[in-house]
Amino acid sequence: MNEEEIRKAAIQRYLKGKLIYTDLERSKKWFFKWLKRHQAGQDDWYKDQPRAPLLKPTQIENTERQRIISIRKRLESESFAQVGVSAIKWELSKLGLSFPSDRTINRILKTEGLVKKNFVYTQRSRISILH
Repeated sequence: MNEEEIRKAAIQRYLKGKLIYTDLERSKKWFFKWLKRHQAGQDDWYKDQPRAPLLKPTQIENTERQRIISIRKRLESESFAQVGVSAIKWELSKLGLSFPSDRTINRILKTEGLVKKNFVYTQRSRISILH
């Protein structure tokens, strides 16, 4: 007997006034969850529902994504302009637009290949002490 059949059987036993929890080796909480779904009147009440959130909190609209990318590219084309997250947020605020978190902006720039690492090499001098 699969899980959906057990759920149907539990409701049938309940409607007939029989013991439910102990016979099916399920908890009281489990049973009332399925009873509540049955009483809601949906035809497929016994089926599992997806647990994934309907909206992803990290998801950003494509128009916002393209706006961030275009601002970054424009800033890169200007001489001596800052191109980081703060500069992008500043440009968005000048336009009167809201902006996502720093992490989200960085994630967008990284997926688009717009993040470039700058390495600064310094030469260390050795000081020898003569005694």
